[in-house]
Amino acid sequence: MTFQPRIWCARLCALAVSCAWASSGHAGNSGQAPAAAQPSPQVAADGLPAQMQGPAKRLEAVLKAQGYEVARGATKLFTIADCRYPIAVIGNCLGNNPAAPYVIPTVPLWSDEYVDNSMRNLLGPLPDKTWGTHRFDKREAVLVVGQLPPPARYFGLQTYVFTRETQVNTADPIYRSVTDPYMHQILFGTSAEPSRLVMFASLGNSNNDVVIKRQSGAAFNQRRAFVVSSDAALSRELTAALVRAGLCDKDNVFAEPVSAQVARLGLDREADDFMTVIRYAQPLDEKAGDRWRHRPPLLVLRVRDKGAHASEPWPKPVYDPKTARPELALAGDLAGLVTAIKQRWGQPSAPSTSFESLQTSVDLIGQHCLLRPMNCLGDTQDADYQVSPTLVPDDRHVIAVTGTLGTRTGNATYVGLSVNWLSVLQGVSNLSDRDLAGSARPFAAAVADSGKFYVQYFARDCSGIRPCQTITEQMVPRGEAVKVIQRNYVVPGSARGADPTQVLNPVAIVLDRAAMAR
Repeated sequence: MTFQPRIWCARLCALAVSCAWASSGHAGNSGQAPAAAQPSPQVAADGLPAQMQGPAKRLEAVLKAQGYEVARGATKLFTIADCRYPIAVIGNCLGNNPAAPYVIPTVPLWSDEYVDNSMRNLLGPLPDKTWGTHRFDKREAVLVVGQLPPPARYFGLQTYVFTRETQVNTADPIYRSVTDPYMHQILFGTSAEPSRLVMFASLGNSNNDVVIKRQSGAAFNQRRAFVVSSDAALSRELTAALVRAGLCDKDNVFAEPVSAQVARLGLDREADDFMTVIRYAQPLDEKAGDRWRHRPPLLVLRVRDKGAHASEPWPKPVYDPKTARPELALAGDLAGLVTAIKQRWGQPSAPSTSFESLQTSVDLIGQHCLLRPMNCLGDTQDADYQVSPTLVPDDRHVIAVTGTLGTRTGNATYVGLSVNWLSVLQGVSNLSDRDLAGSARPFAAAVADSGKFYVQYFARDCSGIRPCQTITEQMVPRGEAVKVIQRNYVVPGSARGADPTQVLNPVAIVLDRAAMAR
């Protein structure tokens, strides 16, 4: 196995509504959709569940009567099987999280909107006349209304600037500090349209299950709505329309600002384009969660006002502060665990390197990326992304990864440890904290509390090694590099991920399999 210590960047990616509709999965640890669901099925633009058709038509009628333009959208389930589409369009799979297939609201384009045909097939086949990316007019909103999924360890909805017409700033400190040409291609590469850079940058905070529960009392299996809008007055007007249509309680509508102070609004060629992403991870009933993913009972509407109402542009969103339960006192135990693993394998000089937090190493915060400009890889404040050195799996070596387990140190609601095929930024497999729990027990003599740590191996052939995740040729072809990425989602008691300065980064150890046999 080739070991490269240089860290590359991989991605990864106040009002609201209670709606009177009835509700309609399992991605497994690998995040792969079941065989029968590949490629993922679509929800047609007119394919809402029967119980939602009447309320949807009533809401559309109310909005049109108030002078709004209204267009019906749909949803797209994006799984690992769909990675071939963005790879063909922009050269990578956006750093997908293999633990959680994404649900993408899709919308039709306005008649006067610039059509960027290079983005048409970004997500693969979509419901008729809808797109996965779109521009935002100055008085526009995307409404997502319906029943949230069954209980899970995470749910969140967030909107991103996807591409921007701009040029790389060669004087930027991050640009100048990165010397590897492939890393430059990831962070500073153009879109399929050469005059535009891929940004995939957050505008502010997500509306996740913690935020939803704090405001409305509950999240999962509840009827809620989200108003993603470029205008605060419009957001209030649409909330009132939902109430007027008899569908919603305003206390259960959640606003997401698309601020002109952060994004470039408009429908012309030079404006930003946007994508909204729903993340839904680790449902407690995986079959029920998978059913929701494949046919979510969600109404998607694109709504705009051409100037009949008063305008009130959103101010710049302020990111929530991050907190953490400090892990720095565990650094000695982690170092002892690394030493113990090497000794167990009889290789005290085996190379080992710490992961790096992308938020600290490359300033992976959406608003910062938009100013730079730089690809932010679908960032969210709900997680910390800790990334391994670059590794090339082969038959001779075994990768050991060890670190603190965030669900046991109080710094994560769920943990995902994923293997990512680096050249195309494709997440191919995932292990959760449930898989990792107890794995450091054989090394209990090296640490004060082995339950706060994990030890996980990765290899081309896992025969005789436990716990071990096989990296098959179907996942990652021979000779290709990988990154192992740890995602710690949402500190319990807060709404956001852990402060990366207060937690320990995992360590990757490259072990010689043949030396173990001796």
